[in-house]
Amino acid sequence: MSCDPGEEARVETLARELDGTIRALKGRIGEIGDRRIAVMAALTILDRLKTAETRLAELTEENVRLERARERAALAAEAEDEPLIARIDAATAAIERLTAEINANVRSSQSGAARTDADGASFSHVVRRTPPAPTPDPPEEPDPPGDTAPSFAKRS
Repeated sequence: MSCDPGEEARVETLARELDGTIRALKGRIGEIGDRRIAVMAALTILDRLKTAETRLAELTEENVRLERARERAALAAEAEDEPLIARIDAATAAIERLTAEINANVRSSQSGAARTDADGASFSHVVRRTPPAPTPDPPEEPDPPGDTAPSFAKRS
């Protein structure tokens, strides 16, 4: 038997599989002649091939169905994200608008800070008014001996 160069190993593997099928048929059926056993082996192998092709078609259909379901799920997830994206975009625009306002106010106060009054007094410094410092909380009383509850869990 001849084959294309490089196909030798594949042909030998196929021949071993055919031989195994023939031996298995002879073991079940007995000796019925070479032609008949070869036909039975061919039918057995074709049956396996058709079963594999049918299974491949089923798996291909299932793969297509799952891919469509994945696409629908991705689109649904994307649609759910749209309102959130719109809210983030609106917040971003508001932040940018406020930043522009603050920058404009800072620029105008910086340019106006160097102005002087009619007597030549400079108003280039800024007076800050800070609230008084908060008074500290009174120290906590020590826990009585044997009391293991944390202070926040105790009754006042």
